[in-house]
Amino acid sequence: MVAQTLTPPIVGQLLQQAEQLRPSEFEQFLASVLALNARRKFNGLPAEEALLLKKINKEFSAKKMARFLSLDENRRQGIFTPEEHKEFLNLVRQLEKYDAQKMKWIGELALLRKVSLDSLLKQLGLYQVQHG
Repeated sequence: MVAQTLTPPIVGQLLQQAEQLRPSEFEQFLASVLALNARRKFNGLPAEEALLLKKINKEFSAKKMARFLSLDENRRQGIFTPEEHKEFLNLVRQLEKYDAQKMKWIGELALLRKVSLDSLLKQLGLYQVQHG
């Protein structure tokens, strides 16, 4: 007889709620869950690694991300004003700067741990290998 692990009811509720999210909202939720998981793993790490992980897991401003997603939706629907386009491009630049800084810190952590960048991205749950 194989032992089964019972899923706590709250997990089922969270999954049901996650199913209701739009794709962009779901991706933001997933990124937040992965960041939370990484933060929980900080205990017992050397100070320099913990600091880098803290920086890596610092999320882009939720308010700015929500606005970015809203503007992106308007862009996709073709209801983009010139002002929104300018704001969208500004947010894109901010997000790219944030991502570049994050990758710098990930590179530093990979060097510190003496592992490849791909390996570290997989360890952190930030990268999924696509086969096929």
